[in-house]
Amino acid sequence: MKGASMALATIADVEARLGRTLTADEAVKASAWLNDASALFVQRAMQEFEVGESRVRVFTNNGIVRLIQRPVIAIVDVKDINGNSVDYTWDGFQSLYDLGTVGPLDVTYEHGSDIIPEAVVAVVAGMVARTLSIAGDAVAGVTQQSVGPFSQSYASWAVGGQIMLSPAEVAVADSYRTKIMGNASLLGNGGYGINYPNQTHFGR
Repeated sequence: MKGASMALATIADVEARLGRTLTADEAVKASAWLNDASALFVQRAMQEFEVGESRVRVFTNNGIVRLIQRPVIAIVDVKDINGNSVDYTWDGFQSLYDLGTVGPLDVTYEHGSDIIPEAVVAVVAGMVARTLSIAGDAVAGVTQQSVGPFSQSYASWAVGGQIMLSPAEVAVADSYRTKIMGNASLLGNGGYGINYPNQTHFGR
């Protein structure tokens, strides 16, 4: 799967979460980190979010194929491996029906949205804002330090000052994943003919 082609949040989103304007040096770092954070979130969520077009090779399951990227905007074409067009019924969401037992199939479809979900923006901008705010000791690689009777520990995802998903952010990314899949290679979803997957942030 492709990574994010552009950042899923902006410098303004980062500043809103910090409550201040970034310095010139911070803005340079934040710009690069926004791309890094977006790529990490896209990889974990298994969703591209932005409007785009994908061509995937899939196998049917009981005449059904479930497309992974959401929301699906349009089906461009469905062809067998010899390039012949195949009839299908699209449910208007992310599944193709009435495909019979043919397969594998090459499906080209448009997906994504011009508006990035607020939860995605919040996580990506928050990752950058947090990284900009990490204490110098943690950036230097210190995991724990003690002064007299007091000690301070830094979370593993904060040490080194690198862009990483926190456990809470991983949970948000996971909420956009397809919950039930035949396997990770975009095969038709087993059992999807009788059961929809668990609800995700996409609602279906």
